[in-house]
Amino acid sequence: MNHRWARRSLIVVCVVALALLLAPASLAAQAKAGKKLTIALVTKALNNPFWGMMKDGAEKVAAENGVEFIYLAPTKANNLEEQTRLMEDLIQRKVDGIVLVPVDSDGIVPVIKRANNAGIPVALANTNANGGQAVTFSAIENYDAMIMVAEYMAGKLKGQGKVIILEGTAGAQTTTDRLRAINDVLKKYPGINVLASQTADNQRAKGLQVMENLAQTYSAIDAVLCTNDEMALGAVEALDAAHRLGKIMVSGFDANNDALKAVMDGRMVVTMDQNPQKQAGDAVQALLDYINGKKVPKRIVTPGVVVTKENIALYESRIKK
Repeated sequence: MNHRWARRSLIVVCVVALALLLAPASLAAQAKAGKKLTIALVTKALNNPFWGMMKDGAEKVAAENGVEFIYLAPTKANNLEEQTRLMEDLIQRKVDGIVLVPVDSDGIVPVIKRANNAGIPVALANTNANGGQAVTFSAIENYDAMIMVAEYMAGKLKGQGKVIILEGTAGAQTTTDRLRAINDVLKKYPGINVLASQTADNQRAKGLQVMENLAQTYSAIDAVLCTNDEMALGAVEALDAAHRLGKIMVSGFDANNDALKAVMDGRMVVTMDQNPQKQAGDAVQALLDYINGKKVPKRIVTPGVVVTKENIALYESRIKK
């Protein structure tokens, strides 16, 4: 009887020891051991092709590194509460890293800190956050890039005219930087008068609606400066329907497929290629490097290119008809 009890005890000890040996190690140890990591990308919305381009870039780098990839975004565009819930779900799932594009640069901070406390590294892409710990921030310099777009429009206006500004989502660092750039450029041209500056929440449908209302209010408009392409494309639709598109110039920012087509067709004057695929892909690579114990730069700058009728031929192969 005592021998049987001793054998059972020995078996229990061996099982416990084996379980301890197989227990999860640190992220770095798991990576070195060849464990398949899981990286998530969380963007601001699903209804803007820009986020699809970011997804493609992140997914490509994940696949090249043999990493499981998860893509999530709020079903209601730019909804902080839903984006926060998505982040909390990923924390509960214990993913190995998160690339985040914050809806609200202040409002997202608490859940970034929760990810930090859970030991899950976070990289920011496209839009910065105003707190929490991030491995890196991968993005274009939005202020500098919009300076180039606004200066191009001021040149097309020859420093004179009446303009409308369509702003993006309030609270996002991208909106703040781009709007500040537009205003700083226009201050240099006293002959340019801003008739209205109004948000359309980075959405095409809202851009259409806001522009319809403003077009009815103002009989004389020379240009519409938008802080993203979706609002610009909505403005183009509204102006086209009002038979005023040929008389009013429209600028955007993002170089999404429809915007590139609009520039090629002369319906938009200018947009900014900020290479969202590279922004997201670089953020994923930075997370993987960090997990593997490599030093990662705190800021990864993505170059921007002004896209106009003069250089649109360079993008022709990228445009989906």
